[in-house]
Amino acid sequence: MASDSVMPMTAAELARALDADLIGPDVEVGGIAVDSRDLRPGDLFVVQRGARDDGARFVADARSAGAVAACAVSAIAGLPTIVVPDPRVAAPLLAAAFFRYPARELRLLGITGTLGKTSTTLLIESALAASGLSVGVIGSLGVRIGDRVVDTGMTTPDAPAIHRALRAMADAGVQMAAMEVTSHGIAQRRVAGLTFALGVFTNLVPDEHLDFHRTPEDYVRTKARFLDMLEDGAPLVLNADDPRVRARAVLALKRRQRPVIGVSAEGAEDASVRVAGLRSDAAGSAFALEIGTILPRLDGGRVERGSLPLVLPVFGRHQVANAALAATAALVAGASAEAITEAVAEQSPIPRRMEIVRSGAPVVLDDTVGNPRTLAAVFDSIRVIPHRRLRIVFGIRGSRGVEINTRLGTALAALVAERAGQVPVRLVVTAGIETAGPRDRVGGTESEALLAPLRAAAVAFEYEPTLAAAVRRALEGSGAGDLVLLLGAQGMDRAAELARPLLP
Repeated sequence: MASDSVMPMTAAELARALDADLIGPDVEVGGIAVDSRDLRPGDLFVVQRGARDDGARFVADARSAGAVAACAVSAIAGLPTIVVPDPRVAAPLLAAAFFRYPARELRLLGITGTLGKTSTTLLIESALAASGLSVGVIGSLGVRIGDRVVDTGMTTPDAPAIHRALRAMADAGVQMAAMEVTSHGIAQRRVAGLTFALGVFTNLVPDEHLDFHRTPEDYVRTKARFLDMLEDGAPLVLNADDPRVRARAVLALKRRQRPVIGVSAEGAEDASVRVAGLRSDAAGSAFALEIGTILPRLDGGRVERGSLPLVLPVFGRHQVANAALAATAALVAGASAEAITEAVAEQSPIPRRMEIVRSGAPVVLDDTVGNPRTLAAVFDSIRVIPHRRLRIVFGIRGSRGVEINTRLGTALAALVAERAGQVPVRLVVTAGIETAGPRDRVGGTESEALLAPLRAAAVAFEYEPTLAAAVRRALEGSGAGDLVLLLGAQGMDRAAELARPLLP
């Protein structure tokens, strides 16, 4: 998403912004690129070392694509080079300088956590927009400015893409930018230098992203660095039902004085905001947001104590927790109670997030479960859907390692065994070999890691390598009284599409 107001800078100007040396002649730079595949003629190429590749291997590709300068740890022959100790540290500084520091013209809202970032962010956006406030979004559904959407391919894109988007927002008159902040974005310094006027922390699941983080503790520590990105005095809205999030917030409060607003969907007595009177079924939930303490607003005002009735037409108990967090954050950010009520009532299901694909004969639910916690949330939520038989297609997590698949297999075995004591269960496991992309292909050790706990628990299952065959087998003879679950991460993305023609 480009902005017409962005003017080229010289390599010397960019070097001065970093207080670094430029080796070679000065040239005009038309953009910043950290990936040679995204580079356009006239760009400066940041030669950074990644988790898997060293950018130095792609200097020749960058030259061929039209790079006019570079930022690297040492001078590159024939290419004007800004020399810095660590190009990864320099990348967000270069991007901010090139796009004339757009974050300074916006109020940034940061949303982090393992689960629920997208639905929470979109509900905050809807509530603020319904209040007449102009807000942009950077997240898993792309960069959104009004009706314009640009897919970035990442929840938290690289630093040049972030600052390009923020510049476009500022030039469009946007007042606030809501951004999903991932552990990858923090660890790889994509969001370095940004500070948030409001933080939202949904939850922490330590065993997530272990394909990237060395240990669960490393993942939690990385996520917690988000708290240091909040402005002094910036409110933090957090999930009071998650003990890991609460513990990290207490440490943050000791380091810097800031309002910490706990939101509980489970009725925690010490939470500032609580969900009360919850009633749920397959069509969604109705509840009241009970505000027990006066909340600060970013505009200097305050939110008084009271009760806000809400109706959420999205299935899933954990969606209630996300809605409560989002509604509280929106109140603090400046949304009106009326706008929040409207935004919650008009919330649409996000594809593959507890999505009801079909409402009857059989009921079909599609969810991108990726860890034991989200899997347990599905099984907890389906208790309100009447059914006499349960059919499950479960996709193995590809290219994510043995540990997460072992945990998933163990959790799946326990949940299926428990449910099988109440209704007949048919479980079909798949590797989705024809639908998984290169980043999501299942390895042999990953398959065995998931299947071994099922065998050990004597849980009956069928295995189909292809997703199409797995869906077909699970749906054979299905009809009234059946509940079909399509569960799994990226390799299961086409499951609903494959299921629809087979449904009676």
